[in-house]
Amino acid sequence: MEVKVTIKMAKHKVLVYGATGYTGKLICLRLKELNINFAIAGRDKAKVAELSSQLNVPNFVFATSDFGGWQEALSGCACLINAAGPFALTAENAMHACLQNKIHYLDISAEIPTYQLAAALDQQAKEAGIMIISGAGLFVAYDALVVHTAKRVKCAQQLFVAFSHYGGFSQGSIKSAKYIEELGLLIRENGELQQITDANPKAFDFGEGPQECFPTSLGGTILSYKSTAIPNIREYFQVQLSALTTNPTDIKNLPEGPTAEERAAGRNKLAVEVIGSSGDSAYSIADLPSGYTLTPLSVVAVTCRIVNGDFKAGYQTSGSAYGENIISDIPNSRIIDC
Repeated sequence: MEVKVTIKMAKHKVLVYGATGYTGKLICLRLKELNINFAIAGRDKAKVAELSSQLNVPNFVFATSDFGGWQEALSGCACLINAAGPFALTAENAMHACLQNKIHYLDISAEIPTYQLAAALDQQAKEAGIMIISGAGLFVAYDALVVHTAKRVKCAQQLFVAFSHYGGFSQGSIKSAKYIEELGLLIRENGELQQITDANPKAFDFGEGPQECFPTSLGGTILSYKSTAIPNIREYFQVQLSALTTNPTDIKNLPEGPTAEERAAGRNKLAVEVIGSSGDSAYSIADLPSGYTLTPLSVVAVTCRIVNGDFKAGYQTSGSAYGENIISDIPNSRIIDC
């Protein structure tokens, strides 16, 4: 008698919501490269089905407000990667879905309110036994560099961070920039988050001579404060944030994001200066892949840690969960002490 054997495919370990977006697709390709079982989800049935067919992975179609959809998609899963920005519109529902289903939560947000939301859910995350990290994209290397540099001084008191971005901007990043700019200029002063109306540019050397950088709110005032407790933090960007915003009706006419060739043509740079209580200082830089290459490498590096059981329950940052060593999980990335 012939015995029929049914082979059941392993359940996906990771769910990528917002997978059909520019950065979402890059995240999926990185997961595929590392042979991590994953599924994709989003709201657009046609786009989700097309990408699912291309990648040969399971798919789910539902809005973030559909908690029944979340329950089905997250069943048996270890980790959610939320790649659907602007995160002001998606993060809250996604985080609460992870709490309800006891699934670890990651997103690639650069929006400070999502970091504050994650922090407010710390106790609930601990009770659920899950980790919530908002800002697990570009800020993984950012936070690792800050943690590293802070260790080079005694009793770190002041932190200055600058970001030199290469590779253009995706439609999603431009949409999110609106939510960042609306907050105004935020700094951390004597441990308190404060809004200021004006600040002077500051020169940073990313390895090729001083460059003028402009004050902005990048998120380190929340994330790096969590990781290091440095009470005074100011952040700078290579261009003024207002230059990134555009009329919403014009965004759809922009390219979805930089091409692979454009991403490969340059590097991202970070520079960090930390000053200690006695006036001692340390300066370090990070040499990194360009932005839209770095983001998928970073969030998948954190995902791999989670899938392998390496996590800290509660609200965390990449720095508070993994310290400076997480940067070693990001290919082609290095820290240089100056």
